[in-house]
Amino acid sequence: MGTFYYGTRVFSKLLGYYGEAEECPVCHRTYQKGYVKYNKWAHLNFIPIIPTGKRYYAVCPICGNDKELDKKEAKAVIKNTTTPSNQSFNVYAKHIMANKPKGILADDTSYELWVKDLVSNEEVCVATDFPKDTLKDMKLERGLKKIKIVKV
Repeated sequence: MGTFYYGTRVFSKLLGYYGEAEECPVCHRTYQKGYVKYNKWAHLNFIPIIPTGKRYYAVCPICGNDKELDKKEAKAVIKNTTTPSNQSFNVYAKHIMANKPKGILADDTSYELWVKDLVSNEEVCVATDFPKDTLKDMKLERGLKKIKIVKV
């Protein structure tokens, strides 16, 4: 007799940077929004079986502030963008080894999330003092495949 695991899982994908450059209300930087598609799947034994929904978000590439869009609106912005995006970002995390806690039950909250604009070479620290599990959530929210961890 075997054990069955079931539930849902969300897959995210960064579609690209589209639309007109606009100022973010949170970080006050002007960039084109990144469009992220989330696919939700029901799974059985961690194998995706049935798609249960899609969502589209317009995300600030620096701070991650997002706005949910309906499918028609997102597809229209992507289709109607005439100027190709020259934006390029490097998202990485710094693991501050000097701040690593001591002890068996201590939580390691010594991570920082950084975004580097590869066009202007500007680096911005987005978040500090969070654990590695939160880094995985940030990767999913931004639609990235991987966030490089740099040990400092």
